[in-house]
Formats: sequence, C-alpha cells, structure tokens
Amino acid sequence: MKKLMMLIQGILLFSLMVFAGWYYDMDGAEKLNASLKDIPESSDGKILNAAFVCLDGVYNSELMAPYDILQHTIYRDKNNYVNCFVVTPDGKPFVTSEGITITPHYSFENVPSTDILLIPSTETSMSSDLENKVYMDWIRKTSEEARYVVTLCDGAFPLAETGVLNGLSATTFPGDRDSLQARYPEIDVRFDVNFVVDGKYITSVGGALSYEPALYLVEKIYSRKNAVRTAKGLVIDWQLDQIPHLVVGRME
Repeated sequence: MKKLMMLIQGILLFSLMVFAGWYYDMDGAEKLNASLKDIPESSDGKILNAAFVCLDGVYNSELMAPYDILQHTIYRDKNNYVNCFVVTPDGKPFVTSEGITITPHYSFENVPSTDILLIPSTETSMSSDLENKVYMDWIRKTSEEARYVVTLCDGAFPLAETGVLNGLSATTFPGDRDSLQARYPEIDVRFDVNFVVDGKYITSVGGALSYEPALYLVEKIYSRKNAVRTAKGLVIDWQLDQIPHLVVGRME
C-alpha cells in the first residue's frame, strides 16, 4: 500500500511539473491577452508604409528606436501592421554617426507610396541638410502626402524648413529648442514635453526616448491594446499617461 501511495504521489508530481512547464512555455502574446482582456481593440485592416529618410551621419537611436517599434507591429497582427523601410536620395549605403554602415531599401526614385514619414536627426540636420535641395524637396512633397509625419530630435529642423509647421506647436532636442524657436518664429516651440502632436505631425526630443512617439502612433492608429502588446515585446512598460506630452490637434 505504501508503495502504491508513493507511486501515485510520483505520478501527481510529474503531472504537475509537466503542467507547469506547459504553462510557462505558453506564447507570451496569449498570456498578455489574458491580462489585457478589458482593453478595447480597434483595427482598420490596412498595412501602412513607413519611410525612414536617412543621410550620412544619422543618429542610431533616432533611426533604430522608432523602426523597432513600428516594425514589431507585424507580430501583433499580420494583416494590419506597419511596413518599415529606409530610403535615401541615391539608394546607396550610408554611415550613421556612430559608425554603422546601413544599406537602404529604396532611393527617392523607386520608393513606394508613403503613409508614415519619419525624419531621424543627423549630425547636419541644423545645417547642410537644410541646403540639400534634393533631400528637402522630397521631404516637402512627402510630408504633404503622408498620413502621418514624425520627427526625432533635430529632424524637426528639416520639417520646419518646409513651412508645414508654421502656426503649429512642436518640439525638438532639449538643447536645440531655443535655436528652433529663433529660426522659425512662427512655430510654438514647447520646452516642457517629450513629444508634441499637432494634427498629423508628431515632433519629439529624440535620443533614447525615440520609441515614445512611435508607440503613441501605434496606439492612435490601432489601439491601446496593440501599443501595450507591441511595447511588451520590446520589454517596454507603455503608460502614455505618465509621459509628458502635448496633443494640440487631433489626428484624422
């Protein structure tokens, strides 16, 4: 009898270990779904093209952080996500400020239609980029056609140079806000927030916080649930109400 009881206990213990292993190997998204069951979902079933326009000297953080966020939306819904790509004027490899060589997906000549335009900061966003006619003409045209436009750090300067931010609120890298205000007096430059949303334009401080405007965009395009799940996939605790930001004009 004692041996039988020990056998039964052994079987129960083994079954418990198997169950525990199954539970902890569950897909992370399934476990997260259970914790987010009360958050409403919304979806318009559209794949959006996001173009990251780059030049030599682009800063890694302003390119990689929002790219990671938007690209990861495909893991939340394979029929409703953001298709990310890098575009440069000539389509040739470029070197970031930190020394990484990147091969773009497209040039200005063959880039697909753009729903979301992202302008990361470069070493020369406040100087020679503004005198680069090919670059500026493309930003001017694409920013008018895009559904959303996001700037990271000093990427606000090329966008401001086009004139589309005149009469709107915006921000940029904290150390360059005074310069943005002095150069573009028709813009209401904000000194107290991490990012500003005015209509379809999102301007931000950049740096390590470059994921914030991208996650905000994910939340507004898809849902809070989608944004939280996308953030979780990158080990980010997304809580919009705890982030200093300003929404002036609503997105369409």
